[in-house]
Amino acid sequence: MKTLKSIFLALLLGLLSGCAKQQNDNPSPRGVRGSLLEVSTGQSLTKTQVVANVSEFSIQDVALYDVTYYVLTYQTEYKGQPIATRGLLMLPNGVPAPRLLAYFHGTQPTISIVDKTTIPSHYKGEAKDFYEVRAMALTWASAGYAVFLPDYIGYGSTTDQEHPYMCFGEMFKSNVDGLLAAKAFLTSKGYPADKRLLLTGWSQGGGAMLSAHRFLQEQYADDFTVLASSGLAGPYHFSEYVDYVLRQRTQHQPVVLITSWSLYALNRFTGLKRPTDQIWSYPVYDQISAALPPSTVPDQIFNHRFLAGLLEGSDQAFSQILQANSFHENWRPVGKVFLHHGDADDVVPYFNSLDAYTGLKARGADVKLYTYPGGKHDTEVSKFVLTTLSDFNQLL
Repeated sequence: MKTLKSIFLALLLGLLSGCAKQQNDNPSPRGVRGSLLEVSTGQSLTKTQVVANVSEFSIQDVALYDVTYYVLTYQTEYKGQPIATRGLLMLPNGVPAPRLLAYFHGTQPTISIVDKTTIPSHYKGEAKDFYEVRAMALTWASAGYAVFLPDYIGYGSTTDQEHPYMCFGEMFKSNVDGLLAAKAFLTSKGYPADKRLLLTGWSQGGGAMLSAHRFLQEQYADDFTVLASSGLAGPYHFSEYVDYVLRQRTQHQPVVLITSWSLYALNRFTGLKRPTDQIWSYPVYDQISAALPPSTVPDQIFNHRFLAGLLEGSDQAFSQILQANSFHENWRPVGKVFLHHGDADDVVPYFNSLDAYTGLKARGADVKLYTYPGGKHDTEVSKFVLTTLSDFNQLL
C-alpha cells in the first residue's frame, strides 16, 4: 500500500498535467448556473459486465439492470466567475422513474490523474481502476438508481484550476449545479420530474454530502427534497479534526498533508486570504506546495504564531471559518441521515461521525450511526455500499 505522501504526490503531479478534451455531442448554448451544455453519447454495460466490473466484493444479488452512462458538461461558478465542468451520470436501463442519487468522491487515492483512472467523467466502462465509480456508482445504478458523480472543480476538464479542497461551501456550488443539470437531462429524456434526492459520499465526499444536505434544504428547497444522506468516514466535525491534528504538533502525522491542503483552500476560497507566510513556516505558493510539506510534523511546517492562535482560540477569524466548515451540529436535517465509520480510522477519526450523530440527534434529526469495530478508513466500503442500498430501498 502506498504511503499517504506518495498518494498525494501522484495526485498532484496529475494536477500539473491537465487532461485531454473529451469529445461530446448535443451542444447547447452557455447559460446560467446549472445549465446543461453538452452530453456525451451514452455508453452501456450489461448487468453481467457490471457484476464483473465490481470485483472487490460481490454485487450479484443486488445488480438488477444494465447501465447506460453519460458525461454531462454544465455551467457552474468558481470564485465568483462562470466556468464549465463535468460529471458522470449512470442510468439503469428499463427503470421508468429512477430516483436521483448523488455520490461525492473522496480525495483521489492511489492513481494519478495523469492516467485518467480516477475521475468520474473519464470512466469508459473499465473493469479496473476507477474504484469509487465502480464500487459505488455502478452498484447503485444497476440496483435501479440514477447516480450522478461530479468531478469537482480542479479535476477532469478543469485541472487548470485549483481545487477548493475541503472547502465545502465552495465545493457545493459546482455539485448542486451538476445535480440541476442531471435533473434537466433526465427530464429531457422523458423521465418524470421528481424533486426527491439521495446523497452519498466517502471521506472528503462525506463532508461534501452532509454539507450539501444542509445547503440543499436551506437554499434549494424548491428544486430538491433530500430523502436521506449516507456517508462513510466524513470529516463532519472539521474544526475538531484540524485541532486534533495540530494539538499533536511535535509528532509525525501523515494526515498533516490533508490538514495543510485544506487550510490552504480555506484561506484562499474564503474571505481570509492571508499571506501564506502567516500560516506556514516554509514557502507555500500554491496547493501543490501546501499539500506536499517538507515534514509531517505540524511544528515544523506551520507558523508558530498561527498554531498558537488556533490552539489557544485567539485567532477568532480562522476559527470561525473552521467552525462554519463543520456540519456536525446546530441544524436539523430534513430526511434521514446514515453515518458509517470504522472506529480505528486513522485518516478521518471516528469522532467525526460520533459527534455528528450526537449533535444532529440533539436537534431532533432522524440519524443512525453504523460503527465498524476495528474498521480503518478504506476497509468498510462494501458494507457501506450494500447497507446504504438497503437503507435507501426502504425509502422507496
